[in-house]
Amino acid sequence: MSTSITGPRHDRSMTTAAPRAPSQLPDSDWFVPFEEVVAAELSRWDTRRRAAFWLLASVFAAAMLGTTLPTPLYPIYQARWHFSAAMVTVIFAVYAAAVLVTLLLAGRSSDQAGRKPVLTVALGISALSTVAFILAPGEGVLLAGRILSGVAAGLMTGTATATLTELIPATAGRRASLVATAANMGGLGLGPLIAGLFAQYAPHPTTLVFEVYLVILAIAGLSLRLVPETISARRRPVLRFAGLGIPERGRGQFIAAAVAAFAAFALLGLFSSLVPGFIAGALHQGNHAVQGAVVFGMFAAGTITQIALSRVSSRRVILAGLSLFLAALALIVAALAQAALALFLAGTVTGGVAVGAIFLGSLATANRLAPPERRGHAISAFFVACYAGLIVPVVGVGVLSGVTGTFPAVLVFSVLLAALCLFSLARIATALAPGTAASQ
Repeated sequence: MSTSITGPRHDRSMTTAAPRAPSQLPDSDWFVPFEEVVAAELSRWDTRRRAAFWLLASVFAAAMLGTTLPTPLYPIYQARWHFSAAMVTVIFAVYAAAVLVTLLLAGRSSDQAGRKPVLTVALGISALSTVAFILAPGEGVLLAGRILSGVAAGLMTGTATATLTELIPATAGRRASLVATAANMGGLGLGPLIAGLFAQYAPHPTTLVFEVYLVILAIAGLSLRLVPETISARRRPVLRFAGLGIPERGRGQFIAAAVAAFAAFALLGLFSSLVPGFIAGALHQGNHAVQGAVVFGMFAAGTITQIALSRVSSRRVILAGLSLFLAALALIVAALAQAALALFLAGTVTGGVAVGAIFLGSLATANRLAPPERRGHAISAFFVACYAGLIVPVVGVGVLSGVTGTFPAVLVFSVLLAALCLFSLARIATALAPGTAASQ
């Protein structure tokens, strides 16, 4: 009499049946319960996706690292090629402008073509930017390198953030936002630190660090091959402006988060534009490692803050960050007025905590409100607000300081940023009021 396929499984479940010795168990594959096979496959798939999640986070950090490598090198370029402080402002500005244009024109590209192709293109353009810095004979090629770097960052930020969100379960969306912000800010902070150390203590200060970075990009490219694609339906991307992609659901909450992010990046841009001149000029400190370390300090404070506040509600995180925002502005203005390094460092740490808190809370809100089918487009809209905030103080302080001097220019823009901060506080207190989903 033949044995049915369910017979052995039924015998195993009976409490009166004697267990079989391993040697007596059938060798056929069908004997393994189907549920166990599925569970094992799902477990292996989850493990692969978790590994891909952290690989992509490292790729994201590496890409953002390259965008800030030139920061402590600008005084070297300026002394070598004898260009004005206004040109430094232009170099800062074209990067942020390139990011903005890319986000506006290609914000939907990863929703259409898939995440991995866009991430791969971003790494390739970052490599071209790095080669431009290695070969740059003057400020013209330097500008081209910064434009390419901005295009790469514009493609990377929204796409990597969306992919991180899709690589883990929807219930862990807050973790994706935390890792995305930490990778973003951590990479941005490591760039000036590494470049400053190379510039101060290694030969060929404006080329060796970029040659090493090319190796990092190659490793990032190989790592990206192990990350699965999260978009199934793909088509040829259309590069045109298709609106900002602000989601209909929770539009007020999304805008409130974007306004807060604008304020945070405005403070970041103000700080970044001040560091080289303040450290080298007002404090007569020409050590490039010190200049890079000061910039790193702000980003490091922000990253640590994000980790520490990862379990606090988005609303409380944003409001706390905006409150510290005002204190950071006051410390930076006081430091410039007195040429005091201690005050400037205090402003650095306070500003880093403020930016980290605002960025974490606002991105978590935007990430949660972004519809899955247009996630890349919506997250790109959020980063449009971020980089618009980055470009305004850089250009404004640079232009105004040529007329009034550095301190009056910083004072004027600090007052404007303080007003923006108060506006953001009022808007967020209304749009992200307790009891709404955004306050969770």
